[in-house]
Amino acid sequence: MPERCTCGAQLPEDALFCHKCGKPQREIVGVDEPEVIPTPPPVPVAAAVPVPPPAIGFQNGPAVRIALLMAAAAFCSVLITIPVAADFAIVWLVVAGFLAVFLYRLRTGYKLSTFSGARLGWICGIFVFLIVAIMIGIIAAVLSDPVGLAKMKEQLNTLKQPAANVDQAIDAFKHPRQVFAELLQLFLLFTILPAFGGAVGAKLLGRD
Repeated sequence: MPERCTCGAQLPEDALFCHKCGKPQREIVGVDEPEVIPTPPPVPVAAAVPVPPPAIGFQNGPAVRIALLMAAAAFCSVLITIPVAADFAIVWLVVAGFLAVFLYRLRTGYKLSTFSGARLGWICGIFVFLIVAIMIGIIAAVLSDPVGLAKMKEQLNTLKQPAANVDQAIDAFKHPRQVFAELLQLFLLFTILPAFGGAVGAKLLGRD
């Protein structure tokens, strides 16, 4: 760097400008500032859409399993109760529908509407009717076989039950219309009562 400016002024050491005329005495190397990358605006997060509970039907695995379990429990309870208190036996069908709703909510955590609760109870009743229909079919097959008929009468005598019940059952199976009418009555009984219990269960358990 020169000691004097072109204007003749004495320059101090490491002077960038002349203090008299203001002339630059050397080139000033600029410092490159780091490039600032703009931050993109945050992407708005969509609000989580609640997943609706699965519909109650035969495609709903937990509902079918619970309905089948309660149907078996109701069938066994009815068989046990009939010899003691036949009029009280049908109450188990209502209880089965109620407990089916309770177990479904306990298993899945979903609250059921009154309609869904009634539908779950109805499915439970369908399974009860199927179990009863299978049992009736087995009894019909046994009564149609002379050997099976003799064994059933012998077993009734052992249980001190009148063998006339077997004769009445045989006569009933000889009239298909009567059998169909009784099956229809059983279907309505075994589906309406659990459906009512399921609706009541959904109504009561959905309050909290």
